[in-house]
Amino acid sequence: MKQENEKNSLESGLNNDIDEQAVAWFIRLRADNVSGEEKASFLLWLNQDDLHRETFNEISKLWGDAGLLQALGQAAEKHRIAPQKKTAAIYFKLPLAMAACLALTFLLRNELAILMQGDYSTRVGERKTVYFDDGSTAMLNTDSSIAVSMEGPQRGVELLKGEVYFEVKPDPNRPFIVQADHSTTRVLGTRFFVHEKSGSDEVKVVSGRVEVSDRGALKQPQILHDREAVSINAAGLGETRILDSALATSWVNGFLVFENAPLESVINQIRRYRTGVVVYKDNTLRELKINGRINLRESDDMLKVLGKNLSVKMTYLTDWLVIVG
Repeated sequence: MKQENEKNSLESGLNNDIDEQAVAWFIRLRADNVSGEEKASFLLWLNQDDLHRETFNEISKLWGDAGLLQALGQAAEKHRIAPQKKTAAIYFKLPLAMAACLALTFLLRNELAILMQGDYSTRVGERKTVYFDDGSTAMLNTDSSIAVSMEGPQRGVELLKGEVYFEVKPDPNRPFIVQADHSTTRVLGTRFFVHEKSGSDEVKVVSGRVEVSDRGALKQPQILHDREAVSINAAGLGETRILDSALATSWVNGFLVFENAPLESVINQIRRYRTGVVVYKDNTLRELKINGRINLRESDDMLKVLGKNLSVKMTYLTDWLVIVG
């Protein structure tokens, strides 16, 4: 919530300097779900003052996105939202504030729906273990939520968001079923993970067996065994693969462990445990292979620890915006 409030304040442009406003717009425009109203508000802000345009251009050049303005202008013209002339500040503030409020309302609505449905949840950077009456357990990773139904002939868990590690007590008379956005996992006695990502689910088995099917019944179910994993999306089940990295499962023990992993993969994992945005100034660093481990109890300092151990420069432009390289 703190991050959402900060974002709303930055986008409103009422209490922050132009550098911060430009950074806020730059980050927002890189998202996949930018609305037409937000594009229109950005263009109004951009044309309000020459200093706005100069500052935004400088930030775009910093990350090598000089074509961002051109692409945005083309999109704005296509959807007929580009202003014909510079607009006074009094007209700028209202649509910009409205766009920010709409974005915040959408986020709050999704979070509220999950909050109402979920029986157990974790905040960003938090982990929690839930003990069921049947002897099974579920450990929720950062920013996760589940709804639980243990009454009746079957035991059920719905993963509303995030990632959960399960240790299931076998009971042939009461199957254990985990539902996620794209997948249904039927437990045959095992320790396993279910991770709901953007656009797909991932099921990873530590030991035992599970039966995984896609909720659209597009393909035949698959049986996963020890150290096997599969991804599921709207097109159905993917190919079974072997878990060859401890990074995917080490959070259960309180650490992120990485073995010859690309820096980008490690930072993507770290980002799940802290609020804010990470941007690469030098894209060649993304594939830098590293080994080591980081304590999850120090989630606010994980990037600093990583940067110090690797001698990689981490620049904190604001409390929530970090530049790598």
